[in-house]
Amino acid sequence: MIQNNPAFIKELVDKIESTKFNKSVFEQTGIFIIKNAIPPALIKEWKEEWNNFYEQNLLNARNVNVYNPVALQESLPDKLSLMYRNNILLDHVEEVFGENIALYNHRFVIKDKFSSGEVFLHHDFCYQTGYPNKVSFFVPLSHSGKRNGGLTFYLGTHKYGYLGDAGEIQANHFKETWPEVTPDLEPGDFAIMNSLLWHKSGINEVGIDRVIADIIYQPADDPSSRELLRGKWQTDIFLDRIESPIQFFKRSRISRIIDLENKLKH
Repeated sequence: MIQNNPAFIKELVDKIESTKFNKSVFEQTGIFIIKNAIPPALIKEWKEEWNNFYEQNLLNARNVNVYNPVALQESLPDKLSLMYRNNILLDHVEEVFGENIALYNHRFVIKDKFSSGEVFLHHDFCYQTGYPNKVSFFVPLSHSGKRNGGLTFYLGTHKYGYLGDAGEIQANHFKETWPEVTPDLEPGDFAIMNSLLWHKSGINEVGIDRVIADIIYQPADDPSSRELLRGKWQTDIFLDRIESPIQFFKRSRISRIIDLENKLKH
């Protein structure tokens, strides 16, 4: 019998972290933490690259997006911009999706002195294109925990699917109360999250930068894919994602909001 209720999911909280991926637990909870997966030597390379990049380009100022302050806008150096091709990560993606896998997006999300505030409860798919069958790999290059704005996951909430709009989710407006987990992630660990899972992050209270690569993978049949990473393409049609998704519409909710904002300015 299928069990999606919070009581059943709560019994799985102690099983969402391991050195080996458990696909059954991941499918039920929407999250899994792989511990000590990335070798220290590689983590050292990535951290040194980040520290040099930050000191040279971001230490005094950076381009902060008012609507999504934690998303890094500046272009990453090659060693960090290509993290998504790492074979350790791709081996785990294969465990989720099988042999034909592609990239949806790769970016960094950081909590530093320019973006230390909280991020509201949401899921990611309402901001994406293509199919909902996507996963985020959160790969920390620093400690990530409750006191420096670490990610909090609402286990099991991916089972609701798309909620019909985008924005801050009101968890108390649902009949069920789902278990919340804020894992302590260290460099070498990574979290695998279903893109429909509700998640948020708190305030960075201690001033220790929280630095995380957010890599979104998906099966190679998705027309929103940017790059084939393993296997073969399972689609011969592709979405042009150079611009905003509003390019696909003559009129849309987003375009109406932009029109209204422009009218208010004048």
